[in-house]
Amino acid sequence: MTEHASPDEQNRTPETWERLRETFDALATEDEVALMQENHQHLGLAIAAELPVQDKDIVLDLSCGDGWFSRHLATDVISGGQIIGIDLAPKMIERAAAHSDNPANLRFETAGAEELPLEDASVDHIVTIESFYYYPNQVKVGHEMFRVLKPGGTFFVAMHFYLENEWVHHWSDLIEVPMHCKGADQYNTLFRACGFIDVGDQRIRDESEPPAEVDGKWFRSLEQLKNFREAGALLVSGRRPPEEE
Repeated sequence: MTEHASPDEQNRTPETWERLRETFDALATEDEVALMQENHQHLGLAIAAELPVQDKDIVLDLSCGDGWFSRHLATDVISGGQIIGIDLAPKMIERAAAHSDNPANLRFETAGAEELPLEDASVDHIVTIESFYYYPNQVKVGHEMFRVLKPGGTFFVAMHFYLENEWVHHWSDLIEVPMHCKGADQYNTLFRACGFIDVGDQRIRDESEPPAEVDGKWFRSLEQLKNFREAGALLVSGRRPPEEE
């Protein structure tokens, strides 16, 4: 069932994280990870084009799955920097770490988003794609993102499951873990409350050729898919304030 309560009201127990871990471990198969990459690739490419990176920057790919986006960043975006892929699902990280195309500037770790195994102010940018709505306590994750970002560092959070995109609300009935369904203004407010500045949002639309038919599960008709694509993904971004002079 879709949840509309505030993050503080949804400070769920560790059992929720365990359900998430089990769910995504079960998706760590060749077919499932290929489908995730296909569905999320346009988001990753759009975010990579937005990242204000220098060649020595450190980027955290939060909830990296099998690491497809991490590899893209490490290979094609900032080959002189470092990419860290973190995911709570051990089997996803196992697949990611074993990939034959991993470059030397890429590493993976298993960890939850509420307790990142990173030093304070240690990364320049954070990207998380199609995962933030799963996090049980989104405020706690927001503060953790703030902690590990360097002063002036940026974050980019992308998701299709949000309040204004009514064409995906039924997804919460298909996925057996709780999901937050918040609007763009709510997310902007959340990240500002965590201390970030220059917080704002935009939409990212998939301009690729749509399929000739739908599977009837995630989209019940081609018209629904068309409306979904027109709504686009929500991309919320901001930055940690720079240090005072």
